[in-house]
Amino acid sequence: MGSDVKSASDSKERLIVASIVLGMFMTSLDATIVSVALPSMAEYFFGSGSTDTGTISWILLAYTLTVCSFVMLWGKIGTNVGYKRVFILGIAIFTFTSLVIGLTGLMPSFKSIGLVIAMRAVQGLGAGMAMGMSMAMVSSYLKRNRGLAMSKVSLAAALGTACGPAVGGILTHFDWSYIFFINVPIGIFCILLSSRAMSGVETPSERKGIDAFGALLLFVMLFSFILYLNRGGDMGWGSAAGIGLVALTVLAAAGLFLWERRSSDPIVPPSLIRNRSIISANLACLSLFGAMAGSYLLVPYYLEYVMGYSQLEYGVALVGIIMIANSLGMLAVSPFVGKVADRTGRNRPLISAGCLVAALGFFMLSRLDQNSEIWLVLASLFVMGVGVGMALVASTNLAFSHIKEGEDGQVSGLINTFRQAGSSLGVSIMQLVFVSSITAAGVALAVHPLFPGFGPAFLAATGMAVLAFLISLFAKDGPRRTSDEV
Repeated sequence: MGSDVKSASDSKERLIVASIVLGMFMTSLDATIVSVALPSMAEYFFGSGSTDTGTISWILLAYTLTVCSFVMLWGKIGTNVGYKRVFILGIAIFTFTSLVIGLTGLMPSFKSIGLVIAMRAVQGLGAGMAMGMSMAMVSSYLKRNRGLAMSKVSLAAALGTACGPAVGGILTHFDWSYIFFINVPIGIFCILLSSRAMSGVETPSERKGIDAFGALLLFVMLFSFILYLNRGGDMGWGSAAGIGLVALTVLAAAGLFLWERRSSDPIVPPSLIRNRSIISANLACLSLFGAMAGSYLLVPYYLEYVMGYSQLEYGVALVGIIMIANSLGMLAVSPFVGKVADRTGRNRPLISAGCLVAALGFFMLSRLDQNSEIWLVLASLFVMGVGVGMALVASTNLAFSHIKEGEDGQVSGLINTFRQAGSSLGVSIMQLVFVSSITAAGVALAVHPLFPGFGPAFLAATGMAVLAFLISLFAKDGPRRTSDEV
């Protein structure tokens, strides 16, 4: 009888993990899948040869802004009303908005760039709800093998980000609307699977009010910060508008810090901010995630223009397939990290080791030139994936080892906020280095005008990975959570 009960419990937990993994992969995929479709969307909405990149870029930015600005709030709301409810509602919003955006590409009566941008913002709200609940549900709902489950969820987020350009390139080859329509059946399946898998699971019973003013300050801080990172290059990093956004970010952050210290039920518990290990793990993750996101942006350009894949009939699809080497590296190492965490409770050494391995992968990318063999590109991406996968999984496990009961939602939101902010920061830094290096070269090259930018940009990514390693040294492993795992 006991073995039957344990078997049923294990089966239920596997379904829970599967539903969370599916939701995380789908929402993370949409953060990058759209990037390759922007030229096609610009041509559809503004006509052939359109140069209105400012408006069309808001399709990408609207999603990023709403994901980052609200994910901490969703973590708090989930703690109050139940993680399952917020997660399923988020997937439902994400799925519905995907359908509407897809229809704008097929039905002339729905053709509106304003509608697409608005729906992308709402879609980001739904994605943030799902992301903010993901790790909290693993920590709260699972009784055994939490480390392994955390590794699967972290891997799903990283794989979604990594696979976005590849999947987007393939689907856009047929029609850009397909990158949104593909979410509809997956989203419906995720909702049905989640409803079944999570039926009967316990949800928080204590419902408190939401700190509205704290939530407003948090929104202003994150919105202005992410907007500056994404648009600073266009508006001018030192322009009046840019400086205004930085000032607004600092003022909102200071106000949030002072306000939350007085709040009886803060959005961001001061205990999390004061915990050196939690903050160190998340800062290391921010730096490493930034290096990864920036590399995802630049590697396809290197393959297409320096190595000549843009001249091939199926060049974009081949580039996407090559990028999968990075995902394979993550797949190879993430289950190992989760099992080690479950068995030993040691995560900090894995974070540090992962950062160094990732730094090696980024450095290998910086050494590529026009004569590099494709196997070296694949090896560089694979090594980078191994390091990033190791560090991201271990940093998540370490953060959750330090929390108290009832803080699952807030720390889940905190982790996702750091990752999304890191992605925007890394892309901005590497773009700046890339463009500055091309400008500094100042001469026409036989290889390609973009070539001088790749080496310095990937060296910047190497530096970010080394910085992540140094930050990780300040973290310490928390006590093992063994009481539930028997």
